[in-house]
Amino acid sequence: MGLGVAVAGVATVAIGSVLLYAGGPPPAPPRPKPPAVDQSSAAMKYSATLYRALLEQDAKAYGLPVVHPEEMARIFPAFQEGGGGDRKLKVGGSIQTPHLRLSLLVRKEAGSMEGQAYSADHLVLRIDNLTGKTLAYRVETAVPDEERCASKGVIAQNAIVLFPNQSVSRTECFFRADQRITIKSIDVMEVPRLSGFYLSRLVPGLVLYSPRTSAGHTPPKGTPCPQTVSWRDIRDGADRGEFGWRDVIDFYARHSCAEFAFFPAYRFRTTAAAPLPARPPAPDL
Repeated sequence: MGLGVAVAGVATVAIGSVLLYAGGPPPAPPRPKPPAVDQSSAAMKYSATLYRALLEQDAKAYGLPVVHPEEMARIFPAFQEGGGGDRKLKVGGSIQTPHLRLSLLVRKEAGSMEGQAYSADHLVLRIDNLTGKTLAYRVETAVPDEERCASKGVIAQNAIVLFPNQSVSRTECFFRADQRITIKSIDVMEVPRLSGFYLSRLVPGLVLYSPRTSAGHTPPKGTPCPQTVSWRDIRDGADRGEFGWRDVIDFYARHSCAEFAFFPAYRFRTTAAAPLPARPPAPDL
């Protein structure tokens, strides 16, 4: 009897399987659930306690007084000082804004072309910080024939930050008689001194600076940060008008690029009450 019941049971299962799958192959197994996000790790990285500790650690490394989160949370004044349109600047001339003075001069600079060293006259733009404040800045220029400038000489400079009353010089192109440059835009942001060291570690070409004018960028302390965000994502997002220089600079003025990476949803801070560090939105699952 037991054997007969067993056989009958097998037959029943078999018949049920045939009826269930007669219309096609068995259904695919359920999709595995995505791996769980380590919430404890994320919570630690973006905790206010760890952020405070990082500020204290970094301030000490740069020889600064203790920096409190409240200083990094305040709104950083930002300005567009280009005058609302293109401005021509000739050799010997200057343009002054509330924060900067731009002067164009001719100077011999060394360079290398096809492996051969040379010394030639260059158009050199001198940029002076007229204030006692640390400034993140970007001065965008245009020259008549940019291809001619590909082999120009390079001057060591800080292409992103001017510390109080500091000056930098950069090559614009080789000099030609009666040549001028066009000042396209002037962006300035007043930031804390620690922010100046944070921003100086960025690679300018990855954060909306022209390779022609930012060549020679050298951080005053430390080394450039490793690339932790796609430059193409930043460039494409800026080209689409989703965010701009002010947003990217505001983020890295508050976050060390050695620890945090810009995310496209971040915007220039307009309230001191927003939490720090800024946390990217959770990814869609």
